[in-house]
Amino acid sequence: MFINLTFTAAPSVGSLNVTQGVFFVYTDLNDTLTVADGAVIHTETIPLWGVISPGKNKLLGTFDNPLPAPLDNNYVTFALNIGIWTLIGLFFAFVINPFVHMFTKRTKTDLDDRILKILRKPVFALIVFFGVVTSFSILPLNERDVRLISEAYGIVIIAIVTLVAYKVYREVLIYVGKRIASRTKTEVDDVLIPVIDKLGGVVILVFGAIAIISFLGYNITFLLAGVGVFGLVIAFAAQDALSNFFSGVALLLDRPFMEGDYILLASGETCRVEKIGVRSCKLYDIFQNTNIVVPNNKLVNDKVTNLSEPDERGVSEISISVVIGTDIQKVERILLDAANAHKEVLKEVGREPTVRLSSFGESSLDFKLFVWVDNFIIKWRVAHELRKDIYKRFSEGGVEIAIPQRAVVIRERPA
Repeated sequence: MFINLTFTAAPSVGSLNVTQGVFFVYTDLNDTLTVADGAVIHTETIPLWGVISPGKNKLLGTFDNPLPAPLDNNYVTFALNIGIWTLIGLFFAFVINPFVHMFTKRTKTDLDDRILKILRKPVFALIVFFGVVTSFSILPLNERDVRLISEAYGIVIIAIVTLVAYKVYREVLIYVGKRIASRTKTEVDDVLIPVIDKLGGVVILVFGAIAIISFLGYNITFLLAGVGVFGLVIAFAAQDALSNFFSGVALLLDRPFMEGDYILLASGETCRVEKIGVRSCKLYDIFQNTNIVVPNNKLVNDKVTNLSEPDERGVSEISISVVIGTDIQKVERILLDAANAHKEVLKEVGREPTVRLSSFGESSLDFKLFVWVDNFIIKWRVAHELRKDIYKRFSEGGVEIAIPQRAVVIRERPA
């Protein structure tokens, strides 16, 4: 039978010998015989670095100090150890690293060169710091000093690992993502990658800070709960910003319009899309010659007409009212003649000029002339030129344009 007794000591406990008494009771399940027995257990608690041995005067923990007295003491050996570890770090940085770089620069990708460049300084720092910390084991330090050095060593290791992870994330992973995004036609990755770059970097740094706090023995449960509550507060306070962000993602995924397209806003402005951002879109008002910044959630929720889709052709709609009693066929003929005479009006099948009697007014016949143009940008100018020509033709043909009239009758009040 094997019995395992496990206990955990606080970090502040140094070297300590503990004697414990253990009492065992055995019961045979086949009968009612019960046997009791006792034992004494001697427990020895030692620091994380093992038993402190000030007399352990060795270079790299193996070789004797070759210097004569009084230079063969622990402190001189400690300094020699640091010097040796520094030389090892320099050997890695200026010999091994360039040697490995000779092979990595021959590869087709530059990712290995980037990783090697990132690791050069952290590895040198780790080698030197590891040598300094392990060299402390030959000095006559007490448990408190050992604990402080051990904590500092752990903090530095976590910090270096976090820094390496941060640099690899930004200079390798994000670099690859940007290269892939530049080759794709979609703009989603072009916008999301900078956002992921910022968020990922913050997440790595936060996890590094949490790892340090946990290493020092603090309970991070309440810290994580506080971070969660703080995140909810921030999310509530920045709900508009988050709404614009997700609306921007929706615009990039649904692609109702692209940069360079012309759109008609619900408010009536005709604009060219200059830039689709994470929070807002930058638009250019083609009539007012001004830049407009519109939040993304407004573009998602309001009606937006893409004038550039399905193609750049446009339709001009011209409304004309003539007095009641005018020859309808004559009006149609004049309107079609004016449209066909304009050189920028399309005459192809399916897009030829069309006249429709749209409604009967109070004192007028209301017509609409529809004409197609190659580019919707010119449809307003074409409509202007057609109105002038129609007015001239109506005047020459004796067609009277209807003008709203009101008859006012004044009656005298009886005496």
